Amino acid sequence: MTSPRDSHHPLALRSDPASPSGTGTVGDPAIAARLASAEQTLRDISHALAHDLRTSLRHVASYAQLLGDPSYAGQPGQVTRLSHKVMDSTRRLQHLMESVSALARLQAADLRPIRVDVDQMVQVVLRDLQLGQRSHPVSCVLAPGLPPAFADAALLRRVWEELLDNALRHALSHDRPRIEVSCEAVPGGHAYFVHDNGLGFEPEKAAELFGLFQRAQGAPAPSLGVGLALVRRIVECHGGRVWATARPGEGARFGFSLPVGGG
Repeated sequence: MTSPRDSHHPLALRSDPASPSGTGTVGDPAIAARLASAEQTLRDISHALAHDLRTSLRHVASYAQLLGDPSYAGQPGQVTRLSHKVMDSTRRLQHLMESVSALARLQAADLRPIRVDVDQMVQVVLRDLQLGQRSHPVSCVLAPGLPPAFADAALLRRVWEELLDNALRHALSHDRPRIEVSCEAVPGGHAYFVHDNGLGFEPEKAAELFGLFQRAQGAPAPSLGVGLALVRRIVECHGGRVWATARPGEGARFGFSLPVGGG
C-alpha cells in the first residue's frame, strides 16, 4: 500500500483510476474529476470530426477528382501515384476513426487485466515496428529483465506500440538513431521509460503532448496526433500516470507507471 509520504513521489501512481470502480458518491471529487475528463474527451473528439476528418476527406476528394481528369488517361504512372495517395489517405482516415473510437469507449470497467510479460511484449513490438521501417535501422537498447505488469494485455500492447513508434520516428532525425527502454521501481508499482535521441521538444510543451491532436515537431514522419492521448487514457484507466521530459536537440523521454498487482 502506498503511504501518504510515498504519494508525493514525482512518479507515484494515481490514487484512483480514470473511470468508475463501483464506489463513490455524487459529491466525490474523484467522480467529478472523471466526469470532467469525459467531457474533455468529448470536446476533443468533436474537434477531430471538425478538423482532421475534414482535412483527410478533402485530400481524398481532390485525388479522386484528379483521377477522373481525362488528361491523366494516357499517363498510367500518374494514375498509379494518385491511386496510392487515395489509399494512403483512406488508411489514415480508418486509423484515425479506430483510434478516436477506442479513446471514446475506453473505461476502467472494460479492462481485462492479466499478468503480462513486458520484456517479451516490448521485443515483439519493436520487431514488428522495425520490420515496417523503410529507412536505415534504429539501434534499440532494452534494459535486461523488464518487470511484468498486471494490465489488459491488448491495451498495454497499444501503449508500447504508440510510444515505441513515436520514439522510432523521432530518432530518425538523428544520423545514428537510437532508442532505449528502461524501468525503475516507484511507490506502488513500476515506471517504464522510452528514450529517443531525436530533436526533443521545449520542456514547457510536455503536458500538451498527451492532448488529442497535439504533434511534436521535428519527426520525419508526422503522426495523427491521437496516439499519445490514447496512451494517457489507457494508463490512467489502469491507475497509472504518464509524463514526458526533453530538451531541444537532446531527444525525448516518455514514461508511464503501472501499479503492481493491478492497484
